[in-house]
Amino acid sequence: MQNRLVLLLLLLSLAAQAQVSEGGLPPSFQPDYQAVLSGKMPASLNLPSLDVAAALGQDSHTPGQTRFAAPVTANVSLENAGTWQVLPNGDRVWLCALRSPGAKGLTVLFEQFNLPAGAKFFAYNSAQKVLGAYTAQSCLPSGKFLVGVLQGETVYLELYEPAAVQGQSQLLIQRVDVVYNWELMNDTEGFGSGLACNVNINCPDGANWQTAKKGIARILMVFSGGEAWCSGTLIANTANSFEPYFLTAHHCQLILPNPDFALWRFDFDYESATCPNPGTEPVAHSILGSTRVSFRAETDFMLLKINPIPPSYELYFNGWNRDDNATTIAPNSVLIHHPQGDIKKIYVDKQAATIHPTTLDWGAGFGISPVNSHWKSIPDVGIFQPGSSGGPFFDANQRVVGQLHGGAWNDNNPCTVFSAFFGRFNLSWAQGTTPAARLKDWLDPVNTNPTTQNGYLKPVIQAFTLSGTVKTHWDAPIEGVRVDISGGITASTITDSLGRYQFLNVPAAGNYTLKAQLDNNDLNGVTTFDLVLISKHILGLEPLDSPWKIIAADINTSSSVTTFDIVEARKVILGINPGFPANTSWRFFPASTTFGNPNNPFSGGLPTENITINNLQNTQIDLNFKGVKVGDLNNTAVGN
Repeated sequence: MQNRLVLLLLLLSLAAQAQVSEGGLPPSFQPDYQAVLSGKMPASLNLPSLDVAAALGQDSHTPGQTRFAAPVTANVSLENAGTWQVLPNGDRVWLCALRSPGAKGLTVLFEQFNLPAGAKFFAYNSAQKVLGAYTAQSCLPSGKFLVGVLQGETVYLELYEPAAVQGQSQLLIQRVDVVYNWELMNDTEGFGSGLACNVNINCPDGANWQTAKKGIARILMVFSGGEAWCSGTLIANTANSFEPYFLTAHHCQLILPNPDFALWRFDFDYESATCPNPGTEPVAHSILGSTRVSFRAETDFMLLKINPIPPSYELYFNGWNRDDNATTIAPNSVLIHHPQGDIKKIYVDKQAATIHPTTLDWGAGFGISPVNSHWKSIPDVGIFQPGSSGGPFFDANQRVVGQLHGGAWNDNNPCTVFSAFFGRFNLSWAQGTTPAARLKDWLDPVNTNPTTQNGYLKPVIQAFTLSGTVKTHWDAPIEGVRVDISGGITASTITDSLGRYQFLNVPAAGNYTLKAQLDNNDLNGVTTFDLVLISKHILGLEPLDSPWKIIAADINTSSSVTTFDIVEARKVILGINPGFPANTSWRFFPASTTFGNPNNPFSGGLPTENITINNLQNTQIDLNFKGVKVGDLNNTAVGN
């Protein structure tokens, strides 16, 4: 029987299967496009093979860790790899295949991942497991991104790019992570990897922790040399402001060099729905990206600020207790964690936890913890494993009093735990010399200096769908129109071949503005016959019979129709000007627009060209626009 102190870390490959995406199928899977795309996937671009022996040798020097993947270099972009295929409607699809011989699975990491409105990105493997669609709403402010894990040595990539935004996508892959021991991953990332003596959070021992669990997530951490699991929790502040601060362990960032916090992923609600382990993997609510706020080695804490929480996530910010006079923690203290990246588990110590009176030597370059800096606990229910690091340690009042650093168990029977050590929250609070080394500046922004703080729930913000069509004023659909929404959110989308658009998950109660715009091919529908029609209107010989046509005739936006409009149109027809200098090629108005004086729509000023929604309270599906093709008086323009 052995008793050794280990950090509870777990190295493995990185995956994004729980990331929020729109779903759907790649274009090459869709019957409408198979005739064009079938057989067009280019030969695989061979990436380096991973030196598995070297990777295993490195792993042998880090006891308590189990790495599953390591990086190989890549230099793949839209410009130097793959092929473009043009679809019948002018849209196009980029196809690319990446292969690392011998890989058990692959993860693709993007240095640049920027998609315009309407573009969709997919990844899949030979078994046709599909990840995506990722869209402009999936992109991060850092420009970085990740996709995977996909089983096998080849990953297939597809980017759909509408004609209206051609050339605006940016993709740059400089690294692909290679899984070299798939069996240790149980054919999935983390799921099912924990020992059977772990206890699921929705077993009877977790019955009283159903609120606190909503704040706890596993962290998928990215480093220059690999990836790792840790655990942690959203943490409350005294302003109750829902600032997404996340408490975990300091040593989690030391596993490998160069942590890339912008690609750390936080998987909430990753748990079994019942007490037994499920047969299929649950779907997590994930948030990609964070920044480091503060940390301190002595008590092994690290505070992160994760990227904004989607309005549909019902998450909990756990409260805390920083009582400086406490020398023990009453019985029934609890750790909630994700061992080896597995689903959420609970451990219960039915005895009192105590302050550990001596130093703790973690070895392997992880340093020595000072005397009295950690709580010591021995579980009566459940265990912990690598990957549990950073998991919150709660007192019986369900307030955080520390986070898991490491511990010791019987090597011959890892279900027998000898000790667990947790960095003390009360010492992390103010002992650091600067805000970057303590908690109080971030968790007490109103400077009330309380001993305890209760947790609070971030309620789901009700959200609705906004959708409609964009058609010409003679009712022909217009494809490729960019529709922008602003107000409570800012986003864009592109109309499809039927002129349809939609915005999903728009938060309730907001005030929003929708605007449609398209400015290309000014000559579309404009001929010398239109000049004749403008002349007859000016001379009163044959007035235009529609306010929409009168607006189309106002080419120079002077709010009148004059011979100067004829001049501007003639310059475009003759190729003297590439487009209308004072106007866009199309103008769009709400389909419900009416004109007080149809014979002079400029009288009193044109109606608004935007659709406005105040205090959104329900889904709206008829937010339609009518389009006017500038310079086209006889309705011959083609939609886009």
